[in-house]
Amino acid sequence: MASGAYPVQLLHLPGGAGQWRNLGAAYAAVTFLRPQGQSIVLYAAGPDGEQRQRIVFVYPILPGDAFERLDGSTLSWAEPESGDEFALCFLDDAACAAVCGAIAPVMRSPAVDGIADILAGLRVAKEEPGGADIAAALAQLSIGRP
Repeated sequence: MASGAYPVQLLHLPGGAGQWRNLGAAYAAVTFLRPQGQSIVLYAAGPDGEQRQRIVFVYPILPGDAFERLDGSTLSWAEPESGDEFALCFLDDAACAAVCGAIAPVMRSPAVDGIADILAGLRVAKEEPGGADIAAALAQLSIGRP
């Protein structure tokens, strides 16, 4: 399991309008994945609240992405092309600060000859056969750039 994974609630606002939907609980970490690179990764939470190794959501962090800390324990961002907004609601300020601290250096890195465009196409929600409700809900999202 990734070290530094923190319990969160994932919220989604389709197209940046309407009402926020709570997609469920997961564990959030900032982890290096191949080929996505540094990414926000959400791991499934079991019925007993324990972390599971099953990844249910991956969001590659690209230089220039804009993440906003809304309050001490909420991190949000918008997908530029779709207008979809996402928020991670952490249990405490320290967990949110740890994830924000891990994201900050990646956002400041210069883009490497078109790698941002290549990685942007890899932004997809994962669906696992027989997965929990959050996996099914996340699988309905399309967060890739056209």
